[in-house]
Amino acid sequence: MTSRGRCSALVLGTVGLLAFVAAACGEGSGTLGIPPESTVTTTTLPIVRGVVGSAAGGAFLALGPVKRVSVLPVVPGRVAPRLLADGTMGAASTKIAFRRFGSGPNLLLITGEHGSLTSWDPEVLLELGLYYRVTVFDLPGVGYSQPSGRTASLSSLADLTAGLIWSLGLTRPTVLGWGFGGEIAMALVERHPGLVWRLVLADAMAGGSASFRPAETVAQTLASPLATTEEISRLFFPTRAQTARASWLADVGQLSPDDLTGPAIEAQGALVGRSYRDNAVARDLGRIKIPSLILAGSEDEVVPVANSRELSLRIARSRLIIFSGAGYASIFQYAPDFVDALTTFTSS
Repeated sequence: MTSRGRCSALVLGTVGLLAFVAAACGEGSGTLGIPPESTVTTTTLPIVRGVVGSAAGGAFLALGPVKRVSVLPVVPGRVAPRLLADGTMGAASTKIAFRRFGSGPNLLLITGEHGSLTSWDPEVLLELGLYYRVTVFDLPGVGYSQPSGRTASLSSLADLTAGLIWSLGLTRPTVLGWGFGGEIAMALVERHPGLVWRLVLADAMAGGSASFRPAETVAQTLASPLATTEEISRLFFPTRAQTARASWLADVGQLSPDDLTGPAIEAQGALVGRSYRDNAVARDLGRIKIPSLILAGSEDEVVPVANSRELSLRIARSRLIIFSGAGYASIFQYAPDFVDALTTFTSS
């Protein structure tokens, strides 16, 4: 990993983190009738850009190319999507772009607002790949993923994520949702109990009228297709964390970015705005029965830390870790501590 000062995480409390022992399963068809690997296609787009220095260049190649897979949503109560009579998905499926790398138990990453699979610090992704079989993907209409053709909602995105898990054969993965991706992850666990092994929420909120909102200027910047990566980085990191911000900008610049289109950014911003009026996820937090790890930055401007404190009180079997002096990108700013916390959580 790049040189970052190893910071100390401020742990503000544990809410009944119970021991939960289960076998870490790899990928495979199991009993779900997973589609054959031929349903996954590799893009011909210039995904990986050359990096100065042979060692770094070789390491970044480990992230591999972006691939696409056909996905149908899974209706709650079912373990697989409804296929056509001939066993295919048909035209109703959505091509979802993803990267998959590393080895070990499955870890699925869900990106937040105004982000794509190339918003994740590649140095951190490579570190995670030492411990997990990592899958990171673009939401519908974002980056290299196809628009779904239907109006997105939290429930539809959760059901489509369940379909992605099925299409890729990810057996009971740990799911990590960052920002708005955390809200999708919570909806996924609520609507599809038993599908996810463990839940990790990074600077996330449950939505609803009781949520703690960011400043209006912050929300407007995130929802603006004119916002640059440099402007977004100032929301991700506090003013006092300029070294971490510069490191993130340098790292994400080493990969060819996804095409974050204006309509996709605006649609996400509208969906986030609606989520403050929708209490569905917040109302059903009691349905989350699996061990959950909640991570947050104490100076997060995008998702105020009060949201994470509230989640820790309402989600049973949860543990809250607050990184002192960190912002919305706390898992990158405190990368070593984040990886340590995650690996400890998933191995206990």
